[in-house]
Amino acid sequence: MKKIGIFNKFILPGCLALVGLFSSCSMFDDYLTVYPTNQITGEQFWEDKNDLTAVLASCYRQMLSSNVAQRMLVWGEVRSDNFILNSESNEDILNIMNANLLPTNGWFDWSGFYKGIGYCNLVLAKGEEVIEKDPSFNEGDWLPIAAECKALRALYYFYLVRAFRDVPFNVTSSDTSEGARDPMPQMPSQYILTYLINDLEGCKDDGMTNYGNSTYNRGRFTKNGIYALLADMYLWRAAKNSSPDSVAKYPGMAESDYQKCIEYCDYLIDNRIQYFKKHHYSYWGSDDPAKTPYPIIEALSKRFSSGSNEAYLEIFGAGNSEESLFELQFDGSTNNNPIVGTFYGTGGSSFTIGSLAASTIAQTVENKADSKDHLFSRTDLRMVGSIRYQYSSGSAITVYPIFKYLPTQINIRDAENVWSQELNNVEYTPAFGRSQMNCNWIIYRMTEIMLMRAEATASLANPDSLELVKVFDMVKAIFDRSNPMISTTEDIKQSDYATAKDILELVMRERQREFFAEGKRWFDLVRMAMREGSTNGMLNLLTKKYTSNSSAIKAKLATLNSLYNPVYREEMKVNPALVQNPAWITDETIVRN
Repeated sequence: MKKIGIFNKFILPGCLALVGLFSSCSMFDDYLTVYPTNQITGEQFWEDKNDLTAVLASCYRQMLSSNVAQRMLVWGEVRSDNFILNSESNEDILNIMNANLLPTNGWFDWSGFYKGIGYCNLVLAKGEEVIEKDPSFNEGDWLPIAAECKALRALYYFYLVRAFRDVPFNVTSSDTSEGARDPMPQMPSQYILTYLINDLEGCKDDGMTNYGNSTYNRGRFTKNGIYALLADMYLWRAAKNSSPDSVAKYPGMAESDYQKCIEYCDYLIDNRIQYFKKHHYSYWGSDDPAKTPYPIIEALSKRFSSGSNEAYLEIFGAGNSEESLFELQFDGSTNNNPIVGTFYGTGGSSFTIGSLAASTIAQTVENKADSKDHLFSRTDLRMVGSIRYQYSSGSAITVYPIFKYLPTQINIRDAENVWSQELNNVEYTPAFGRSQMNCNWIIYRMTEIMLMRAEATASLANPDSLELVKVFDMVKAIFDRSNPMISTTEDIKQSDYATAKDILELVMRERQREFFAEGKRWFDLVRMAMREGSTNGMLNLLTKKYTSNSSAIKAKLATLNSLYNPVYREEMKVNPALVQNPAWITDETIVRN
């Protein structure tokens, strides 16, 4: 039996006693055991709770694999306006960026996601059997595991739906072979989203609230993590059903889904506010937690214009911050982060740039806050927490490396003009970034909940004017954290965002600044296009990064179909029930295996 340290960060001195199911050192070790596929599909395997939790570990372990984790970024952001290629030698990524989406491109291989789904289906199919066999394992032990596993399965499928739209859908267990290998047609995304939402609605309150340590509470799905995923899926389905055609087909659904998104975001915001008040008001830089209305960590005290960016340190440097709701755990040894090391770069004694770099919209820094043409303004701390504007002292820079996640700490010399100080070398620790890729990958954190809440409110057909003021304040709290020393004359003001459309556009720009290089921007643009029922608006944003061929890009992405990936040709060969995305049908004949 091979022991694999799926979460080496979880192995704590003395083997910490955990609450609930994972309450002993032996159980803790069993949770880290990943079994061969041919063993776990045999009936003789499923004898007790240790077997069940071992396969649950495989559900997470698959999500950490490069086959899945790297595609979270490629599908979720590479096509967006945030990135260009550091080197055009990577032809497959270059084709994706240039909207040449070829069914032969291996980045569209979805088999890693279906392997993870297969593990989830297996756990969910065997849980009741284990209750009958293991007297120490009862229904109360099983329900939180089932909720956790359903959330993982939903997240796998949610990535597939956002990237491909209609995909094969199976929630029964047969085996964990890679890909959707049995003849199985795509199901409409509406059906899949509805099933997943209803599935989580039925178990959301069974999720664990506390696994006993902060790493488990961020590295495994909790009740709060399930609520975050539900809010995200409601927001996506609402946008999908906001176009005139969808409103006619699903009357009232978009409004209802936006309200459900708001409901779950409000629950999470209130939940974390209460937690911060009880445990961590010092993060807010105030002895009076009532003075800070939102549960986000202060970056740099407004009392000082220099110092360590504490929000960056906690969220991206140390990981598993108090803002986090769910993040993938990498230890830099057994499990290296395959996203950051490959696409952004690696540090150590020097810095090696990854395959991606910041696009033209991020290379110029604006004097004006909330610019519509460029990403960051000169007072925004996120600028130097996302991009390295100078990585060799005194030398000219032609490529702007992605630096998010690479330093563990960033020291700001003068927050009144971060841009000028970056030219004089903002202090990074380590100076050239991490050499071991032990940074986690964040799926959900509180600022996203706040911005989902704001987006849902501004997207309602007739949003309440007082609610719009409330959501502006929510967005501004996130903006203020990263612009602590902005002057009164430069600051954004509610009077400049009087309509729901103004608020919505602000939210989308703030999402781009806040989640730059976190694998979300392309999905944001697709959601925008679905909501508007047209690609025109998102293409006006997307094509700002292109110095040439912008007309060709617009022509290739003129339809909503073109925003979704083609079905990988190798999958078409083995699954005769699959139909190619109509935007990417080629004249070649597929030879079935």
